[in-house]
Amino acid sequence: MISVGNLLRIGLVVPAVMVADVLLAQHLFPGFDAGAQFISELGGPKAPNPLVFNIGMVLAGLAGMAAGAGFAHALEHAGGRRRVAAFAGLWVAMTGLGALFAGLFHWPDPMHRACGVGLAIQFAPLFTAWALWGKPEHRRLARFSLGWFFFLLLILALLTGVWNVRTGNDVGLWQRGHAFLGVLWLAIAAFCLDRHWRARPATEVAEAAPAERDYAPAAS
Repeated sequence: MISVGNLLRIGLVVPAVMVADVLLAQHLFPGFDAGAQFISELGGPKAPNPLVFNIGMVLAGLAGMAAGAGFAHALEHAGGRRRVAAFAGLWVAMTGLGALFAGLFHWPDPMHRACGVGLAIQFAPLFTAWALWGKPEHRRLARFSLGWFFFLLLILALLTGVWNVRTGNDVGLWQRGHAFLGVLWLAIAAFCLDRHWRARPATEVAEAAPAERDYAPAAS
């Protein structure tokens, strides 16, 4: 089975895969307007190379779901709040699930709307901060995640039309901005948790080694 440390490192890969996939798909779509068009259109019927976007989203989605398991386990180890840590991992995994839906059900398939579950990334920073709050060694990550949650909330509000800041010609940019900020937080948090996980005392690592080898999210 994949170790917790490797699951966290997968969380570092997810943002890179998503960003690279979108940029490559846009490059292969002549005339695509990143400001006025939704990301999903890169995998739709009008796209000249829809498989590039769709396959990339499927891969990123599977990786994101795996990263969610690593988050839940590492946060529980770091903070001790088991249920909160489990929900934080769940929100990360749902973000991966949203990408998976986006790749499997192509725009404008009605099932494509299920990719909206990826907005669960909005809550991952909040629950990560909650799980780590009061832990001196994770003070920076907890405060950073809480601040990032409110920042993401503001961007989401603007994306949905609050205060009429968004226009019909820049909805794509707002969508990309929210998605990019979400996966950027994921990469930073995964890096910090992985660094803490690798810095465990040698005795603890030796005791946990058998359990880590046998670790399977479905059996936890």
